[in-house]
Amino acid sequence: MINYEIKTDLKSMQPEEISKLLKQTAWAADRSKQAIEKSLEHSMCYGVFLKDSGLQIAFARVITDYATNYYLCDVVVDQKYRGMGIGKAMLSAVSETEILKPLLGLLITEDAQTFYEPYGFRIDNICFMSKSGIQRKQ
Repeated sequence: MINYEIKTDLKSMQPEEISKLLKQTAWAADRSKQAIEKSLEHSMCYGVFLKDSGLQIAFARVITDYATNYYLCDVVVDQKYRGMGIGKAMLSAVSETEILKPLLGLLITEDAQTFYEPYGFRIDNICFMSKSGIQRKQ
């Protein structure tokens, strides 16, 4: 079992490590370091860090207006640490954030619905639409 801690302060986030984590994803593999740094500044961030080395091994961020809804995105755990409950611990931390509890939580996932369901997320009949200014890989 690994020893880790979850932090939410922006100063603790490690943009270089977050970039490496996002390169392991289908949705943000090509995101620039500049875009990552700017997104951190405008989000509530959750990071998981190894206690012995301080290395960041997981990340999630929340975009919100603090009044009506929030969008959970960029949820990723380093491939070496998956299956150890780290993602679940991070989602619990998000779910337990007092300011988010009364808000409508939104997220997009193609294949991880069962991962998010224990935290109150449900497949909804709401029509989701998007407009992207960034070309995504198909």
